[in-house]
Amino acid sequence: MPALRLARIPTEARSRYLGDRWSYLEAGPPQATPVVMLHGIGAHAEYFRFQLAALSSHWRVIAWNAPGYGLSDNLRSQQPQASDYAQALADFLQAVQVDRCVLVGNSFGSAVAQAFAIAQPQRVIGLLLTGAGIGQRQLAPARRAAFEERVARIREGAYQYGDRGVDHLVGPQAGQALRRWLTDISRGLHADGLQRAAAFRLSSFFSPDQADRLTMPLLMIQGSHDMVNPRQDNADLLLAAVPQARLQLWQGVGHLPEAEAPGLFARTLAQFAQAAGAAGRN
Repeated sequence: MPALRLARIPTEARSRYLGDRWSYLEAGPPQATPVVMLHGIGAHAEYFRFQLAALSSHWRVIAWNAPGYGLSDNLRSQQPQASDYAQALADFLQAVQVDRCVLVGNSFGSAVAQAFAIAQPQRVIGLLLTGAGIGQRQLAPARRAAFEERVARIREGAYQYGDRGVDHLVGPQAGQALRRWLTDISRGLHADGLQRAAAFRLSSFFSPDQADRLTMPLLMIQGSHDMVNPRQDNADLLLAAVPQARLQLWQGVGHLPEAEAPGLFARTLAQFAQAAGAAGRN
């Protein structure tokens, strides 16, 4: 694992945050094309440890800690919307001196990635989403209840949150060592960061409504056992709305393809980035 890095939130953006600090992990040649990775709601930058190791010989791999995660200072807004997270990613990219990148997001991170790609499509070389969450025009009561339960649980403490385990997130082939590591990842969260991320996921953001902005190459990877963001309510709808989008269905995998099948994911991401024209310099 590379050492945790810190970056200063740009001065002109600081009014949007409760501090002045980003935290992130980075590996690979600084002059190489950036691959920026956005974690899910129950994770943080260390979730991408396999990609930081596997891809850093050819790419500048950057895994952010979203606002309120790790040592990244939180957003000031307690009810952030898609535009807030899109701007936060723009602020982060400015802080780490990235203009254009291959953008990768899992779950909550996939929604942030879509929000940014809609707002600033010219900055996204290619968009790769796993466990894709596309949002909703109207919020189902059961979905609200599920997010509110998560927020209430983490308010009791990070161990209380993590002690639920990850059986609902992974497919049947996931080993016990992986399950224990993912449980430890979820124990490393802050309640205020997760609460703001949940507020965004409960908003009316629905990416297919703005699919005409998603002009870059788009690949979605869906686990056959993903019960968190079922494909019929998420990936399939985005696939129908974006002509150049592609979907891969991975058998035996749950909601976390990067962690459950890291070797296959690294190869798939490298092939996707090269095909998207990212083999050159930033």
